[in-house]
Amino acid sequence: MGKKISIDPITRLEGHGKINIFLNDEGGVENCYFQIPELRGFEKFVEGRPAEEVPQIVSRICGV
Repeated sequence: MGKKISIDPITRLEGHGKINIFLNDEGGVENCYFQIPELRGFEKFVEGRPAEEVPQIVSRICGV
């Protein structure tokens, strides 16, 4: 089993959130989870969009 890296809490976020990164035995990323328990609705705005566009879209909505 590899290593787990947790970033909790995430700063620059209104509300709560955390990131868990699971590394394999070679040190590569095996899995990554981004968790925000509050529903903000941003998920609907970015469905089907390339990941690179998400920061530009949500920064104009939220401002945080």
